Amino acid sequence: MRRLTLAVLLVLAGCSSGGEPDATGFTAVDLPATPEALAAHGDMLAIGTRTPDHPELVLRSADGTLANSRLTPATPYGEEAHWYGVTSDGTTITGVGGERGGAHGNVRWSTWTGDARVIDEEPQAFSTFGGYGAGELIGPVRTARGPLIIGTWQSAKAGLDIAAWTYAAGTWTRQPSAGTVLESSQELLRFPLSVTPDGDGALVVGWQIAKGQVSAAVWRFDGTTWTTATLPGGDAALAARCWDGTCHVVGRAGGRLAWWSGPQWKKLATPDVPVGDDQTLAAPVPVNGTPTLFVDHGGVKLVSEKDERPAEGPSGAVVAAEKVGDQVFVIAGGRLWRLGQVS
Repeated sequence: MRRLTLAVLLVLAGCSSGGEPDATGFTAVDLPATPEALAAHGDMLAIGTRTPDHPELVLRSADGTLANSRLTPATPYGEEAHWYGVTSDGTTITGVGGERGGAHGNVRWSTWTGDARVIDEEPQAFSTFGGYGAGELIGPVRTARGPLIIGTWQSAKAGLDIAAWTYAAGTWTRQPSAGTVLESSQELLRFPLSVTPDGDGALVVGWQIAKGQVSAAVWRFDGTTWTTATLPGGDAALAARCWDGTCHVVGRAGGRLAWWSGPQWKKLATPDVPVGDDQTLAAPVPVNGTPTLFVDHGGVKLVSEKDERPAEGPSGAVVAAEKVGDQVFVIAGGRLWRLGQVS
């Protein structure tokens, strides 16, 4: 009896004294279409999905209930769009879609605005996102002053500038990049790759090249002014997320994972994870208080500054991660997964 009691105590101690739970188990979330983008919409998860021929937007409540928003396309390309990004301020949902077409196979962009019930495509003039000087759209982001769309546009000096479009009364308007840190020049070319909310503003991450030297870089908008910083020891910043006053940026350095913490932009030591030149990364999320990256590295892994653990369930490329309330969701291998034991 004494040995049995001791054994039980040891088991209980192992369950309770180990600190945080081993949050590696996932549950698949069955959806009627393929998930492409995620965003927190208040206490709900907004999921941009696509059937074989048209986009949809699904809202998942905290209890797991799924409901489709009524999507109302207004253009032929809107009817066929893939989701390039979805964002929300908790009330209004803003989305960017795109589908290739036309003689040159360029992406034909569509913009979407609505709420949990109805999402409408808002047609824009062709010159808003297209035309001779057009670049690419990275995606939408919410700020205290309203949503922005971040992308690129032909520079007056060299290459492409980073471009920001603002929204008012159904119309997106590109703001001038000339004279700001978003402008490229003969000496410095800039390439944005991802955007995330940052306090009242936004953080754009990517890479730049100056005098043949390639480096990871960030461009930060405080609601009024853009500033920029070069990230130490990196080739490209691929994704970022900000919470509790800190921005967590992940990218590539010499073909391996690089991780920076801002606004001081300190480079952190991380597990050795390969990141290819054409690989994308999903933005980190907090898991049990630890900034965590989900990445396909011999199977989907949970990577933090300290360790790397295999995920139980998902497989394939990770394209998005999002935390809503106390739940974390990941798109991997074309499916949506919910991570267990998160706080």
